[in-house]
Amino acid sequence: MNSEYFAKTKKVIEEKTGVSPADIHESSFFEDDLNIGEMELLEILSELEELFQVELVSEQENIVTVQDILDLLSEKID
Repeated sequence: MNSEYFAKTKKVIEEKTGVSPADIHESSFFEDDLNIGEMELLEILSELEELFQVELVSEQENIVTVQDILDLLSEKID
């Protein structure tokens, strides 16, 4: 299921920030690798909340990599 989450998460990141999909990996750090700041991350999390119907924004301070989002989605959905 993680690969489905990754594909959808990657698409949201690309749409919200314009980062090339080729640059987005599970191990990517939002700030260091993708140059995504707090406000953009908040937009990404809000979009994913709507998409997956789960609470993510409250966990924002614990999210530093794409994998962190995937782990949260797995935890809350599976």
